[in-house]
Amino acid sequence: MIIPMYKYSFLVYHENYSGFLSDLKELGVVHIIEKKDEPTEKMQEEFRQVNEIEKLIKFLEKRDVTDVTAKVDIPSDGEKLVADIRDIQHKLEQLHQHLGNRKKELLQLEPWGQFSWDDMGKLKEAGIKPVFYYIPNRKFDAGWEKEYNIGVVSTDDRYTYFVLFLEDGEEISELHGAEEVRLPDKTLDEVKQEISSAEKEIKELNAKLDAYAKYGVEALKKYKNEIQDRLNMESALHHTDDQVEGKVKLLEGWTPETNIQDLENYLEEKNILYLKSEPHIDERPPIKLKNGPFARLFEPIGKLFSLPSYIELDLTPFFAPFFMMFFGFCLGDAGYGLIFVIAATIYKYKVPKEYKPLLSMVQWLGSATVLFGALTGTFFGINLAEQVDAPFLQDVKKMFLTPEDMFNLALVFGFIQIVFGMFIKVANQIKQHGIGFALSTIGWIIVILSTATMAVLDMVNGATEGNKMMFSTIHLVILGIAGLGIYVFNHPKRNVFVNIGAGLWDTYNMVTGFAGDLLSYIRLFALGLSSAILGMVFNQLATELSPDVIVVKQLVFVIILLFGHGLNIFMSGLGSFVHPMRLTFVEFYKNAGFIGGGKEYKPFRKLN
Repeated sequence: MIIPMYKYSFLVYHENYSGFLSDLKELGVVHIIEKKDEPTEKMQEEFRQVNEIEKLIKFLEKRDVTDVTAKVDIPSDGEKLVADIRDIQHKLEQLHQHLGNRKKELLQLEPWGQFSWDDMGKLKEAGIKPVFYYIPNRKFDAGWEKEYNIGVVSTDDRYTYFVLFLEDGEEISELHGAEEVRLPDKTLDEVKQEISSAEKEIKELNAKLDAYAKYGVEALKKYKNEIQDRLNMESALHHTDDQVEGKVKLLEGWTPETNIQDLENYLEEKNILYLKSEPHIDERPPIKLKNGPFARLFEPIGKLFSLPSYIELDLTPFFAPFFMMFFGFCLGDAGYGLIFVIAATIYKYKVPKEYKPLLSMVQWLGSATVLFGALTGTFFGINLAEQVDAPFLQDVKKMFLTPEDMFNLALVFGFIQIVFGMFIKVANQIKQHGIGFALSTIGWIIVILSTATMAVLDMVNGATEGNKMMFSTIHLVILGIAGLGIYVFNHPKRNVFVNIGAGLWDTYNMVTGFAGDLLSYIRLFALGLSSAILGMVFNQLATELSPDVIVVKQLVFVIILLFGHGLNIFMSGLGSFVHPMRLTFVEFYKNAGFIGGGKEYKPFRKLN
């Protein structure tokens, strides 16, 4: 559910305003209303600093610090700590560039071995000019060594490297296929020394970064919070209006219903003048959700799309059970589900507190997967109904659902969720505009449910062509009543003829849209079937590709199973998360009339 918000307007004498803001920050319950779009230059700079520090924190948290033992002195000054890390990053960037250039020079010099450029200079002083060449081995002419002063330095699998010594004024004809080389003005040993020195410095700087990653992240977070605190204070001042020639400060903000008592107790104690009001229809209060232990776990999924608008219902508790079932339907393997449950249970005791709800959600998703795996008789790709002859399964096998049953079940789930969404849409329309605006949706619900009911009754009773409930008088009366809401009373403030036209257009959209939405749920069946087939294929591969050699057979068998099922869990698990999310955000949200666009409640509060 969405916690009701109340708007507060605070009127504070200017000399007391700084203390008022400090107290308000300590309370941490007021979401300040932003009145000015353009932040000040100081706010922009502080915002940039916060973003940069967040990037540094993420950069450090990605580093492997398991082998870091030596401690380093972490600067107590957050600004100096940030400057140190940036300096190391800059030096590393330069060193890597320098190292890359030196390695290119090494590749150029290695074929020529160690020689002295001083000796080359002496040759030039004596009137002899050395020219360096390389040529593909097949193009090298051995006769060149007799015709010219050529010294072959080295050869490899592809090229021959040689030096041509020219005397002053000597000219030669072209050496076909040979390319002249411009070597770096360094020796091989000098380049190797520079590479070694750069690699050593890179190692030392990385070790320092690793130490900062292990011992300095908390200091960075503290410094980031200090800047964020200053930014929040600047923002509060920026969105404050001056009244009575600056003698009185006016600040407005939203406070959840659950926190108004604490706020009002403080205001009364400090004799702060304030006005309190409920939101107007054109205002957009921030959104703070309050759900039960189960639905709360699925709030992060809803936030991936959008928070609800303040004037509508929070759909989290309504889509959460469906999402859990759809995940289990798509993955559909009891063995895979057990892995999710066990892994989440183990890691739940090792991760920070803020990640525990995510692992709790994984436990629920895994439990749903176990349930649907049990319904279909699938365990690590093994079809229990066909591949296992255990006596205790004989009475259970006939209860396993077939692929045809799962196909029908996917459509049933889709039908239930779509109609359920339409009921929520009715509730939203009544809440926002009154029951007159919900009559059209109510009419469509009646049409859909009555038609589905009559079709089931005809099927169960085996009705003949002339004795079908679908075309009975009672059903026609029901459709007529529903038609009044759809075509005549669909909008209480419009002309009846306009309503009829709008109803006809809505009929086209409803028929095509409902059919398309319903068929979208077939993906649940398709994904569950593909997951089971892939698991079965990897089991067959493990059996057929294992050589008939003791120990080796078992080893290959286990490797194929681990790799195959690991890959299947990853791919199918990803699809089992994405596609139910798609059904939630497209089919369910659309039929529920979801508006969205809510802004998250972020109170003005102290971070340190």
